[in-house]
Amino acid sequence: MKLGFAITLAFAAAGATTAAAIAQTTIGDLQQANTVALSGEVVRVQGDDFILSDGTGQILVEAERRPIRQANLRAGDRVTVTGRYDDDNSFEALSLGLTSGEVIYVFDD
Repeated sequence: MKLGFAITLAFAAAGATTAAAIAQTTIGDLQQANTVALSGEVVRVQGDDFILSDGTGQILVEAERRPIRQANLRAGDRVTVTGRYDDDNSFEALSLGLTSGEVIYVFDD
């Protein structure tokens, strides 16, 4: 049984950055490497996961059910996901950045 929980932080200060040390990449250029950020559109939400598309490709994002519900993710939403590429061609989310500026952290056990 998988258990997860989320912590939400809202960044109200102008110019606050949440991914200062996180490199931005595209799904088409994604490699199994360090922590990176992907930005794109949610194609479909399915339980603990969702499909993200950025115009170069699509990938399954493993994000846990609670953070997905907390973010109220729906198809068509734009998000920035910080995480790591898995060897099973999926992306393990560490945080979800919403267009509102809110960041929801994903904790996988």
